[in-house]
Amino acid sequence: MKARKPVVLVYDINNKLVDEVANALSGSGLLTTINTYNEGNATDVLEQYNRGFGLFTNKLSCVITGWNSHKKPRDQFLYLMRDRESKSPLRGATPVILITEDHRPDLKERALEAGVVAYLHIDTFKQTLLPLMVELLEKNNPVELNQRARLLFAKEQYANESEDV
Repeated sequence: MKARKPVVLVYDINNKLVDEVANALSGSGLLTTINTYNEGNATDVLEQYNRGFGLFTNKLSCVITGWNSHKKPRDQFLYLMRDRESKSPLRGATPVILITEDHRPDLKERALEAGVVAYLHIDTFKQTLLPLMVELLEKNNPVELNQRARLLFAKEQYANESEDV
């Protein structure tokens, strides 16, 4: 019996970005992507991949999304996911990778506090996305990747503060 490929949900309101991410990942043959272009469809996919009526961690290997500039930070898809996940003590957080053009330090910090594995820029994600996904899938280490991203963010903040002095 052939093993199933890991499934990754790709959601953003930027259709071009969703297609670019899916092409970058699907071309590897290592995983399957489900592409969604609106929050309603992305929420439906989360529901379809729930286990145990939402009590257990879902079957998605990762969610790749971005910030919706039309919504407040607290209303983002990431926080909708985290809210649903927090309702069951048997459910772990789904790994999330954010790809965005908005690199405001406050948004990046909020995302990392919510357990985001990586915060990638829309112009440069293609170089790092596939190796990052391979590491995530092989090592199953979202907490370690989040800690690495937090450390990198702290170094960036320190460098920026040093420049200002």
